[in-house]
Amino acid sequence: MLVGNRWFTPYLLSTPALVMISAILAFPVVYAIWGSLFDTQFLGGPQEYVGLKHYQDLFADPSFRWAISRTAIFVTGGLIIGIGLSLVFAFALNRATRRLRFLRGLTIVPYLVSGVAAAVMFRLLFNGEFGMVNRMLGIFGIEGPTWFSNPDLAMLAAIITQIWTDLPLAVLLLLGGLQTINPSLLDAAVVDGASGWKRARYISIPLITPQLVIATVWFSYATLTSLGVVLALTGGGPMNATRTLPVALYETAFKELQQNEALAIVIVILAINALLTLFYASLNRKFDLDAT
Repeated sequence: MLVGNRWFTPYLLSTPALVMISAILAFPVVYAIWGSLFDTQFLGGPQEYVGLKHYQDLFADPSFRWAISRTAIFVTGGLIIGIGLSLVFAFALNRATRRLRFLRGLTIVPYLVSGVAAAVMFRLLFNGEFGMVNRMLGIFGIEGPTWFSNPDLAMLAAIITQIWTDLPLAVLLLLGGLQTINPSLLDAAVVDGASGWKRARYISIPLITPQLVIATVWFSYATLTSLGVVLALTGGGPMNATRTLPVALYETAFKELQQNEALAIVIVILAINALLTLFYASLNRKFDLDAT
């Protein structure tokens, strides 16, 4: 029997590529785990094995626990507002007529702007003295606040900026899912007297659950690992109100020059991201079982 006709042939031929890709992807993670178990007195100096000491020191440090709480607020706000806006825009673009379909292409434009550039733009928009946001509030007789002096408003501004940069991909994912829905299902619901909200809740949204899970994973990953937006917009302030885990990682690695401790933070971020992804996947499986 020829080798090309055997069942294991595809696996045999793809093994070299799989091994190479796995090694490339796994090496940084393995290096970070290994490096977090050692300590050095200075850069390039001899390493001393300390085991899980860095992790113990991190979770015993109030500033690190504060960074975790700030990250939780940042990620939660990004998920709630981001997924909500993604659904609204996806449904709106799905109903766009021929002359307005060009808006679907324009949706990707914010994604082409770097996070730092977006932070600069939104820092001008939220400027307390001449920002456009406060000017718009002034039209309605509302005195605009100083966004970056108030801890809560600074966090809100950071969340809005992050969502603006990540929204296009989520919208296109959900729009692609809506485009695959059989129109006859929606037409039948219209005949039965279902309102637009009921059609979206009971037909459209359940059918785009896979795309919704991917969009959720994307928002979760983007907000959890965001550094450029927060660093350029608020620098972690005011009063460490926006000091998320990536900002703590940056300060530990490049300001305090504690590379091994920084690698421990990397692993913590990686673990949180992996746990959240598994949680979203489990919710998706549970939803599919309940639907069936």
